[in-house]
Amino acid sequence: MRRAIILAVAAAALSLAACGSDGGSDADLEDVDVVELLEQAASRMDGVESFHIELEHDNGTATIVRGLSMVRAEGDVQALDQMHLAVEVSVGPLNADIEIIVLPTESWITNPLTGRWEREDIDVSEFFDPQEGITAVMRLVQNPQLAGAEQIEGVDTYRVEADVASESLTLFGNPRAGETLRVRAWIGVDDPLVYRIEAVGGIVEGEPDNLVRELTLSEFGADFDIQAPR
Repeated sequence: MRRAIILAVAAAALSLAACGSDGGSDADLEDVDVVELLEQAASRMDGVESFHIELEHDNGTATIVRGLSMVRAEGDVQALDQMHLAVEVSVGPLNADIEIIVLPTESWITNPLTGRWEREDIDVSEFFDPQEGITAVMRLVQNPQLAGAEQIEGVDTYRVEADVASESLTLFGNPRAGETLRVRAWIGVDDPLVYRIEAVGGIVEGEPDNLVRELTLSEFGADFDIQAPR
């Protein structure tokens, strides 16, 4: 009898641990309307005007200003028309680190060879459309499925997987039309902010079909002090 009780307690503990490891239980997921969740996320992101971003590329790069190939970028977006990014780029066979600052009326980039700031005509949307693009993904996906619950940097999120027409992915620049790509979105359980979006496939002409973009967002609503370089 004592052995049976011990086994029952152990089984219950394992069950609780399994539910906590992915940020939610199967029962939690069954109660979620995925279409409603996506609309809540779109509406919530409509009201967010600043955040920190990390953008990673696997199996390829994305072409940005001056023909540079972006491998990774991290930085802050403020008021949706100001941005300060640290970017890892490839220049021929070499990788280099550059910075980009965008303000409402002017913008700059560091020269990858000299490290000096130079004026350049850059718009935030040339890299990604961080607000309207996210909203479009949430509202224009096809065949959405609630695939699980996970933690993103300590935040409980629902993971949604869906298909999306390539022309709807303005989040990552100016996409080509006529393709269907697979996307995953991680949406907060307690507050339906979008914490991560992953897109699989080439979005811009010439990109490989197995290119994976992963955009992680944090520090929503923070007051970032983005200034011209000195």
